[in-house]
Amino acid sequence: MEIEDNHNHFCIYCGSKLDFGQNFCSECGRPVFKSEPEIKKSPSKYDEEIAEAEMEYDVKQSRAKELVEKQFDPNHLAYERFMSSITKSNNLFSTQLDIAKKMSELNNEDNPFVEKELDNKIKTLHAFIDKMEDLINELIIHMSSNKEDNENINNLFNDLDDLIDSVKDY
Repeated sequence: MEIEDNHNHFCIYCGSKLDFGQNFCSECGRPVFKSEPEIKKSPSKYDEEIAEAEMEYDVKQSRAKELVEKQFDPNHLAYERFMSSITKSNNLFSTQLDIAKKMSELNNEDNPFVEKELDNKIKTLHAFIDKMEDLINELIIHMSSNKEDNENINNLFNDLDDLIDSVKDY
């Protein structure tokens, strides 16, 4: 006898034989365990792009932290400011990434509205990646120049803060 509705052949509690379509064990009265059918999600066209953005951001934020740690003493005010900005950026990037992943999972019907929103989320993720790259470049320039002019770094902080604020408002 082949059972096609995911029933077990025997009760998982008492071992009694079960009949097809039975919802409760006739011996112990407990509900019949039914395994859930495995739903295979077809990959979204966005999954790979989201995964690449995640990996790229992780590499860049790690590099930015490494440069901050090399350049500044942990007691220095700039060290704390850089690390705080990186942490805020990481938290917001992670939130946006999680939203993009969930939207991608739900977009199995190629809904134009959801696709437009996913495109916007991916643009936002890339904006974070670009700002992290800018931070890395400014830190490298600052390390090699030893100049006291911190205007570019302050502008970068402002840009990063503006990005964080705009995503929070979004």
